[in-house]
Amino acid sequence: MVTEPVSVVIPYSPKYTPESMLEEAKATVADQTVPTELVVVDDVDTGPADARNAGLDRADTRYVAFLDADDLWTPDKLDRQLERMAETGAGLCLQGEPTALDDFVYDVFVGDFSEVTSAILVDTERVSVRFETGLQRGEDLLYVLEAASEAGVCCCPDLFTRRRHERSMMASGMAVDEYREHATRFGYLVSQRVPAAQPYLPIYYNQLYTDLGVACHEAGEYDRAVTYLGRAVRISPHPYSVAFLLRAVLFRALPGSP
Repeated sequence: MVTEPVSVVIPYSPKYTPESMLEEAKATVADQTVPTELVVVDDVDTGPADARNAGLDRADTRYVAFLDADDLWTPDKLDRQLERMAETGAGLCLQGEPTALDDFVYDVFVGDFSEVTSAILVDTERVSVRFETGLQRGEDLLYVLEAASEAGVCCCPDLFTRRRHERSMMASGMAVDEYREHATRFGYLVSQRVPAAQPYLPIYYNQLYTDLGVACHEAGEYDRAVTYLGRAVRISPHPYSVAFLLRAVLFRALPGSP
């Protein structure tokens, strides 16, 4: 069993998280049943990817964990993860049920496996990847996909509690064009770096253009909605995409529509 400390990296910006929540997050690190070394990185000017990479560079331990400043760990979080990593030989551990690598890639890339950062525990002797800078969304998902592909992945249930608040990055939203730019870049990077994700690219882009089309429809931009939804259907004629496309076409044809 690992006895050396685990470095815990917390990117922090008062713009997105009240200091009181940071202190509560730090308390759950101090309450861990294994020794820890805390690394709080200011991400006001650089963004979370750069902050997490800076934390990796500053950590001088083999095992490094990440915690968002507005989340809370269970007291035995790291202990259970270290034990699971020793059992499986995986270089990465996250929250969830045991799963095969192919199923993990599917769940992260096109499924519902989306909240990962505060669960990450990585063996830096086996994982060499870094967080991709320039991505405002998905940099954590790309990281775990690459790390799992490089060194294997294991999971433990019930590791942390996600907390939402009005100043959080998750609550800030993103404009359609900006979202499309980042989501397209994310998809491209996954396609280049994660071979196991290749079969799921049509599903990913169908989901992306369906989401963009629905967002445009809700904003009353029916021409753009039809364009995006038409692209989604051409990629894969999923029933939801077809239904949303027909709705957008109908609304565009109504008298008085933009």
